Amino acid sequence: MTTPPKGGLILVTGVTGYIASWTALKLLEQGYKVRGTARTLSKAEFLKDGPLSKYASNFEIVEVADLEDNGAFNEAVKGVDGIAHIASPFHFRVTDPYVDLINPAVNGTVNLLKAAKEYAGPQLKRVVITSSFAAIVEPHKPGHSFDETQWNQHSINLAETFKADPTNPSKQVPPNEAYRASKSLAERALWDFVKTEKPSFEVAAINPVFVFGPVIHSVKDAESINTSVFLLYKFIAGLNAKVEEGVAPKAFVDVRDVADAHIKALQVEEAKGQRFFNVAGAFKWAEVVEILRKHNKLTKNDYPPTGEKVDSYFFNNAKSKDVLGLNYISLEDSVLATAESVERFV
Repeated sequence: MTTPPKGGLILVTGVTGYIASWTALKLLEQGYKVRGTARTLSKAEFLKDGPLSKYASNFEIVEVADLEDNGAFNEAVKGVDGIAHIASPFHFRVTDPYVDLINPAVNGTVNLLKAAKEYAGPQLKRVVITSSFAAIVEPHKPGHSFDETQWNQHSINLAETFKADPTNPSKQVPPNEAYRASKSLAERALWDFVKTEKPSFEVAAINPVFVFGPVIHSVKDAESINTSVFLLYKFIAGLNAKVEEGVAPKAFVDVRDVADAHIKALQVEEAKGQRFFNVAGAFKWAEVVEILRKHNKLTKNDYPPTGEKVDSYFFNNAKSKDVLGLNYISLEDSVLATAESVERFV
């Protein structure tokens, strides 16, 4: 078997984050022990004293201050049976796509894999990496159906153009494209590592889309809410003037389903060597607003649609259902749970 034993020790990187905190909780609920990494130990104490307090005896925290430091994960991986590598930057504060997003994502992934191969020990069975729909979807292909067989090369090309001429204003990379490039390159680094280094452990990748759902990790204020949830929060708080649909492909998945996908990818034998498009379905922001209005979660009610054409995209999640056995939470249930967890900031 190439799956970690029940009750084994699982490393969850970036445990103070949105997806990682849910992954840790669900692992603990299933009887696993969890070692979480955090940039600062104090930030992770919130989890130990709060959402994970029932399982505090099976939850430990180690500090990994900088994902890019050589050897950053050497101690963290020792003795673990499985790894969910979730830590990676997700923001749109981009000046240089390589410095701000690409290098941390790629180097963090490679550092984790190197440490796993050299220091974890033979009991390590599987490493699951959080990738993204950004490594699959190319947003300039309306009407296209996306699945795990495809890669986003478009965003990588934009980043490489910038790298070749970084002082040219016309070569600047939009923040969303920089993020997509970082996720695509980080996942490629995973598969390249497996091909060249041939580690004894198996790997899998989870590729979630926009992640909604309840927030259980420490969030000090509205500005600290993770990026995908903040987009929804802006409607709750009345910060948007209208429903801007745009033309980029939009699809959602609940954070609890993302956590389940990581855990199933650790547990299911057939998941080894696979990537999984983690998507519940497509959505429009107008649908989100209607759900919020229905449940009285809006601070203002007049959100006129822009009338802008929204291109259609198709997202194939059959593999995640067939292999991982996922049953996805609906848009309405996910939006409502999200709203209830962040409306305290309004």
